[in-house]
Amino acid sequence: MKKISTGKNIFLKISFISFLLYSLFLYSEETELRPYKLINADKLILTKVHEGYITNLIGNVHFFYGETEFFSDEADIFEEEKIARLRGNVKVYDDTLNLYADKVDYFRMTEKLVLDENVLVNEAHKDSTIRTFKAEHVDYFRIERELYALENVRMYDEREDLNGSCGQLNYYLIDGYGYLMKSPALSLAGEDSIQVSAEKMEYFKDFEKVVATFNVITQSNEFDLTSDFLLYFAQEDKAIYLGDPKFSSESADASAIELQLFFEDKKMKKAVLKDSCSVYFKTDEESSDISWVTANSMYFDFKDGKVKLFDAQDNVDSYYHQDETDKKEMAINKATGKHLIISINNENEIETIDMRKQVQGLYKFHKK
Repeated sequence: MKKISTGKNIFLKISFISFLLYSLFLYSEETELRPYKLINADKLILTKVHEGYITNLIGNVHFFYGETEFFSDEADIFEEEKIARLRGNVKVYDDTLNLYADKVDYFRMTEKLVLDENVLVNEAHKDSTIRTFKAEHVDYFRIERELYALENVRMYDEREDLNGSCGQLNYYLIDGYGYLMKSPALSLAGEDSIQVSAEKMEYFKDFEKVVATFNVITQSNEFDLTSDFLLYFAQEDKAIYLGDPKFSSESADASAIELQLFFEDKKMKKAVLKDSCSVYFKTDEESSDISWVTANSMYFDFKDGKVKLFDAQDNVDSYYHQDETDKKEMAINKATGKHLIISINNENEIETIDMRKQVQGLYKFHKK
C-alpha cells in the first residue's frame, strides 16, 4: 500500500476543513434566520445536545446576531432554538437604542430581548439629545419597536429636561407614545422644579403632549394644584387642568371649572380660570380675615413666581377686608360689577383696586 506523505496529509486536512467551513457558510446564507457572527471571545466551548449545539463564549464576548450587536462577559448560544443568553456587563446596540444590563436573553425567532437587573436604555434622538430609561426588568421587541419596563422605573429626557418615575412603563417607539402606571410622576428639572403625580400618565410624540388622569397633584416651590385631569402642551408650555381644579399658594387659593397655566423658562407666567371662578386671599400678612372674588373668568399675571396683576371679568362679585395698621385705615368693601382689576406690589400687598362697569355696592379704599 502506498503511503501518503506528511505534507500531503496536512494539505488534505486543510482542504477538508476549508470545504467544511465553506459548506457551513453556504448553508447559513440559505437559511431564513442567519446565524450569529462571532467577533471575539477569549474561550469557546461547543457542546452537542440532542440534535443541536450549545456554544459557550467566555471573556470579552463580542458577536452579531442578525442586525443586533452584543457584548458581554459570557454568553450561551443555543443554535437549534436560536436563543442567546448573556451574563455580565451586557451591552446591546440596536439602531437608535443602546441597552445595558447584568443579564439579557435574546430570542432570535421573535426578535425579543429580555433584560434583567440594573437595566439602562439610552435612546438617541435626531437632534443628538438622549432619552434614558432605568429599571430592574425590560422587555424589548425589535420588530415592533416596543419597550416594556417594570420595577423602579426611572426616565430622563434631555431635550425636555424632564424626569419621570413609575412602577410600569410601556413605550412604543415608532409612534413616540408611552404611558406610565403604578405611582407615576414627572418633574421638570431646574431650581424651580415642578412635579406632577397621578394614577396614570401618557405622553404623545416624544413629550410634545402629556396627559395625566385621576388624582393629579402638581407641586412647586410657589404653588400646589390638584385636579382629576391634566393636559400639557410642550410647544406652548401650557397646562390645562380639568375636574375640580384647586390652586393653592401663599398669597391666594383659587378654583374653577377649568384652570390653565402658562410657563416661561420653567416659571409660571400666567394663569387663566374659566367658569365658576373663585379666589380667596389675604390683603396683607398681618390680616387674619379673608377677601374673595368670584367671576366667570379670571386672569393672573406672574413675575418671579408672584402675582402682579389680577383681572376678573363678567358677573364679578367681590369682598375686600383690610385691617387697620400704622400705614392703613380699616376698610371693608363689597361690590359687584363687570370688570375688576387688582394690582399687587413687590411686597405682595394690594396696591390698587379698580372695579369697572355696572358697579354696585360699597366700594372704598383708604390709605394714609
